[in-house]
Amino acid sequence: MASHQAGRGRDERAGAEDFESGLDYGAFVEDDAADDPNRTQALPAMGRDDDGGAQHTSALSPEDLAALRGGDAAAADRRDAGRPAADADRDIVASRAVPEGDRRPLPGADELGPLSAAVGARAAGSSAAAPVDRYPEDGTAAPVAQAAALQGPTPEERARLPKAGPRLAQVLLAILAPLALLLAAVRLVASPVFLWLEYHRPGFPADRFGFTLADRMHYGSAGLDYVTNLAGPRYLSSLTHQGAPLFTEVEVDHMTDVKTVLWIAAAALVVLVVVCALLIASLLRTSPGGVRRALFAGAVWLPLAVIALAVLAVLGWETFFAGFHSLFFADGTWTFSVRDALIRLYPEQFWVDAAVVVGLVTLLASLVTLVLTWPTRRRRELSADRREQLLRTRLRWAREDDAVVR
Repeated sequence: MASHQAGRGRDERAGAEDFESGLDYGAFVEDDAADDPNRTQALPAMGRDDDGGAQHTSALSPEDLAALRGGDAAAADRRDAGRPAADADRDIVASRAVPEGDRRPLPGADELGPLSAAVGARAAGSSAAAPVDRYPEDGTAAPVAQAAALQGPTPEERARLPKAGPRLAQVLLAILAPLALLLAAVRLVASPVFLWLEYHRPGFPADRFGFTLADRMHYGSAGLDYVTNLAGPRYLSSLTHQGAPLFTEVEVDHMTDVKTVLWIAAAALVVLVVVCALLIASLLRTSPGGVRRALFAGAVWLPLAVIALAVLAVLGWETFFAGFHSLFFADGTWTFSVRDALIRLYPEQFWVDAAVVVGLVTLLASLVTLVLTWPTRRRRELSADRREQLLRTRLRWAREDDAVVR
């Protein structure tokens, strides 16, 4: 028991000695640090003042650095005239973080003279400066890069002419304009003028079954009027010749089918004209020279198609005529006897001449279009000049829009 207590006493004394030596060691380290002239003393990173306010450290701004290097304290005063008082308090937190007696000069402190004067002047005048919001909510003080990103495309980018849309418009115009021309030629043939010229031209075959030229003009004009007006089938079924109905029921039904096809073609022609007008208007705004190129392309392929159809018709008119009718009419509804009124009024030669007129009108219109749209050097230069002028105009509009927004 005695040995045990003795050992316990030795342990307590050893612990006390260790504790005292630890305090002495700490004091020794602190004294050594205090005697070291090269020591730099760190400020508290984050703490609180006696009044509960947070302590901060502040980095030098580019303006402070300029004032530091140039020794211009007045420049720092002018820059900080509008800064809030809280910014000045943060800048001088170092003077409050360390007690007065424990402060030691840092290396190069003589270089900090201008900055110290600037900070002191700022602290003196901070209470009179009006607070300024350095980061307003409207984003006017955002960085330049961020502002540029928020603005979107530049005026130069917005002024660029589109490519995909005008190209598609040119392709559509090159296809639809020739089709509209073809339908217009067909509608030209279905007119009283063509009928009169056809009946009166030399070499037109006479009727073998008694129709005179006057009879043909009267009944032929009635049939043509029916397919172009809005009258019902009675318009034809009521016609008589020598006391008998002029047309059979099958003939009247076929003329009704022809009337439907012609009205659909007329409606399609109107739609094509409207669409082509819209395409032309769009190309004039977005693609200088685009209308000319599209019409030129259409004037190239349409004559080739007409020539190919003409070759087929010459090689076999009966086959060509039957194939054309089979596209629009049911089989058995468009074949008649040579004694029927439709064949006597509109014989085969009538349809051959009609096809020739349609082909000639189409070729002539295509030739005129080729002459007017041929890509000569002068026309290409004019298109380039109009393109440059349009680009400048769009750029001016874009810049004016930006000026209005600002």
